[in-house]
Amino acid sequence: MKIAILGGTGNIGKGFALRWGQKHDMIIGSRNAEKAEKFAAEYRDILKRQGYNANITGSDNKNATEEAEIVVIAIRYNQLRSLIDLITPVIGKQIFISVVVPMEKNLCYISPNAEPRTIPITSDQFNADYFCFTMPEAGSATQEIENMLPAGTELASAFHTVPAKKLADLELELDYDIGVCANSEYSKKVVFGLIKDISRMRPLDTGPLEAAAMLESLTPLIINVAARNKMKDISIKFI
Repeated sequence: MKIAILGGTGNIGKGFALRWGQKHDMIIGSRNAEKAEKFAAEYRDILKRQGYNANITGSDNKNATEEAEIVVIAIRYNQLRSLIDLITPVIGKQIFISVVVPMEKNLCYISPNAEPRTIPITSDQFNADYFCFTMPEAGSATQEIENMLPAGTELASAFHTVPAKKLADLELELDYDIGVCANSEYSKKVVFGLIKDISRMRPLDTGPLEAAAMLESLTPLIINVAARNKMKDISIKFI
């Protein structure tokens, strides 16, 4: 398959490129095509040293979307609207996968319609930065993307609990469970296959797109647990 990573020059883009680039054609997408090609060349070199003749190219986000069969949206939440507006004219039969998480440091929302509030931390034990899931009005970033994409576009939500550094470390086998939300059984089947392409990863069905907020909210939870308990690059396994 031909897979585009929109925001592929970011932290998690490297891991996806190195893991999937062993089996699939990869397109690194960025707002700047020259920057994308620079990173693509770096990823090709890494895989070449591992014995893989990978087909990894770089392009701007719009062209990457047009050329791909699978499109992974791996950008910051606040960039969603401009990205979707950019790529909408070239959306066809691609399957989109969102790894986007709306979260803020030291800022929590009580509910989608509530005003944001900063929760004071007074105890010395917990006097540290923390992250909160800031639920969009649509319920999740995934549902917001669904509302912006053309009707009928295939969309799934996954990979929110994967630590980027470990994903990019090819010496590691990642014994993680990956939740997948999608309304289409076809989309789930394709995403399950991509998860299984990464050694020891196990895909789990976590429901329709309406359940995506539960997946997205795991990201700040994991970051907070790691920071407060002096752990590093942790993930989730259901046992």
